[in-house]
Amino acid sequence: MPRPRRVLSEQERRNLIVRQGELTALTKHTAWPVLRAVVEDRSEGFRREASSALIVDGMSLERQAFIRGFLKGMQYVLAVPEGAESRLDQVLRQQGAEVQ
Repeated sequence: MPRPRRVLSEQERRNLIVRQGELTALTKHTAWPVLRAVVEDRSEGFRREASSALIVDGMSLERQAFIRGFLKGMQYVLAVPEGAESRLDQVLRQQGAEVQ
């Protein structure tokens, strides 16, 4: 059984809409493709480094953790603005269903 959702106040709903608009605006900005390309290039460089380390003499656990953290962090940085609009729509639909 799904847990009950908390109903947002008008101020919380307004804040959510403003934040969603700001995050969506990031993906519409002309620099967004540049950021995405830079992140993908850097990520690919780390992947190549990890692949070559397997062939040569390995990689320290610290370096592995750094690379893993970087890759996951950059995925998150790109995913938040790109998924903001759909997440907001879902929350507002749920809130609307509970209010009515």
